[in-house]
Amino acid sequence: MLTKQKFPKSILKKILSGFNLGKIKKIKSLATSGNITYIIKTNRNNYLLRLCPTGQRWRSKKEIAAEIELLDYLKRKKFPVTVPLKNKKGEKIIFWGKHYGYIREFASVKAKLKPSTAEIKKFGELIGQFHNVVENFKTRNKRQHIFDLIETQKYFNRKKNEILKSDFKNKKEFVARFRKEIFSLNFPKGLAKGTIHEDLGKRHVLWQNGKIAAIVDFDRSYFGFLILDLGEAVRGWCFVDNWRKWSDKNFKALIDGYQEKRKLTRIEKKYLVDAIKFGILERVLSFCLRFIKVTRDPEDEKFAWHSISERGLLGMVNANKKKIEKIIKIA
Repeated sequence: MLTKQKFPKSILKKILSGFNLGKIKKIKSLATSGNITYIIKTNRNNYLLRLCPTGQRWRSKKEIAAEIELLDYLKRKKFPVTVPLKNKKGEKIIFWGKHYGYIREFASVKAKLKPSTAEIKKFGELIGQFHNVVENFKTRNKRQHIFDLIETQKYFNRKKNEILKSDFKNKKEFVARFRKEIFSLNFPKGLAKGTIHEDLGKRHVLWQNGKIAAIVDFDRSYFGFLILDLGEAVRGWCFVDNWRKWSDKNFKALIDGYQEKRKLTRIEKKYLVDAIKFGILERVLSFCLRFIKVTRDPEDEKFAWHSISERGLLGMVNANKKKIEKIIKIA
């Protein structure tokens, strides 16, 4: 699922020469789900260079500026993020051709792919804290890539024929299931909004000495409903055994932690299950099209189908809906 995209070293060195990073000792390509990313080791520190790729994950200069706005805002609010560095000209945004991005210090800490219940509760607390900080916050620069329900429905309508013409396995059933599920959802305008992360999976939460040291990768952030952020986080943290089982214990820990920092409103509790389902569906479409158009990786195809199947992620949420609603109600 993770891939490495590379630039010629001559171009990388030219980009890096615009910064006061010290003497470069090593440039290492990092596998990601889309961005062109390098770890830069110097005699002073380690840094991360991230540039957007072409295709679906391309971001405009304004979108990168919006992400930096958010990071700077969170840093001022003492939220654990790493902010981009300024180059010798005092600019934070870098580019080569149409590839926009930035350089930041590399957080030499690791994600926990098998967190304990106590750690999941800490993560829930952090999301609650994050939503308190970003509620009603909107960047001056606008994002073109928005991953909310309406845009996902439109995107599916534009891409469904492309899926049906592809060699994606079970494509007819996939399209039928996706259409039924995505158009059964609806979120009222009264839900609280803010500039959400949108991709708070385990890989983007970094730990040190039992504490969360940094949240990274805000390139999918946009102004939207806070519970969609929470729903996506539940997708990433509450399935266990390599996405084969749903964990009530993990879900309760996450929600209990969240409630300690920010109380869910009555209307948010009502629509949280749908937010979890949307988090699954939005990523289902992403993995399906990623397989068809970019990676041709059978694991992407397999995960997309597993996510939407009766025995997969969506099926598990539907099967455990009453238990999930009970946990939400008594939280």
